[in-house]
Amino acid sequence: MRRLLGPILVGIGAFLVVIGVLARFYAYPALAVAPIDQNSVTNLEAKGATILDLSTFREVTTDMSVVNRTVGDVKASEDAGDNTRVWAATTSYRDQIGNIRSRSAERYAFDAHTGEAINCCGSFVETTEGERVEVKRSGLISKYPFGTEQKDYKFWDGTLGQAVTTKFVKESEIEGLKVYEFRYEVPTTTVSTREIPPSLIGSDATEAIVADVQYSTITTHWVEPTTGVVIDRVSETQNTLAVDGETVITTSGGEFSYTDQQVKDNVEEYKGKATSLNLVHTTVPLVGLILGLLLIAGGVLLTRRNASTEG
Repeated sequence: MRRLLGPILVGIGAFLVVIGVLARFYAYPALAVAPIDQNSVTNLEAKGATILDLSTFREVTTDMSVVNRTVGDVKASEDAGDNTRVWAATTSYRDQIGNIRSRSAERYAFDAHTGEAINCCGSFVETTEGERVEVKRSGLISKYPFGTEQKDYKFWDGTLGQAVTTKFVKESEIEGLKVYEFRYEVPTTTVSTREIPPSLIGSDATEAIVADVQYSTITTHWVEPTTGVVIDRVSETQNTLAVDGETVITTSGGEFSYTDQQVKDNVEEYKGKATSLNLVHTTVPLVGLILGLLLIAGGVLLTRRNASTEG
């Protein structure tokens, strides 16, 4: 039995090394992907937001609630292949008495591991008026990459219509969960034009006036780095109309953030997922490699010692 102990230790050690390698290079890549059958609802709110009442063309102050529903298009994702995910989302904005003030829809594709935009599969954005426009996106769209690093990334801003630099700010915690804070800023920028009634600028003219549609935001994301999921989000956003460089009216503005319950639900869901991924990515490979090599070395030494003793 003593003579068999060395080979047994070598065999167990080799098995542990293989398990570690498989966990790191096979199991982790298979698990660290966005779900193909995504089906989620995200809730945001803005206290004391400003909106434009289109019936009176006056600014109104109201609490706003925002609901985003995201669903994965399984068939489109499978047809695209190459780790592509195709998701469709609808977003509704309601005032404090429940009236829908605006609604939008979009469809986008991205890499299931990195979160980077992929321009395929009928990507579009649709406004409240029902106008659907094809969109070519770049940068991250809805999430950060698995294994998010403490560095700057490019993140897609749908209102601006381009990717902007989201800068790493610091590491912190939300309810005991480690998160990375990222922030991006868009200064007041003209994103399009629209016709407005002359009365908005106190004019007696009879023809509509062309105004600049302007947009600005300071958006902060708190990201769980293992999964790349945004746990909390705050956007201080202003959408205004301007004529000859002077702001005429605010069409929407306020501080939109995930609700407290949404943040709590995110922490509960992704704390466990992050722990599981860390086990597969780091703990199991490291323990398997170190313990396996130690057992192999011990088994080889024991085998040589037994051979020497017998000789």
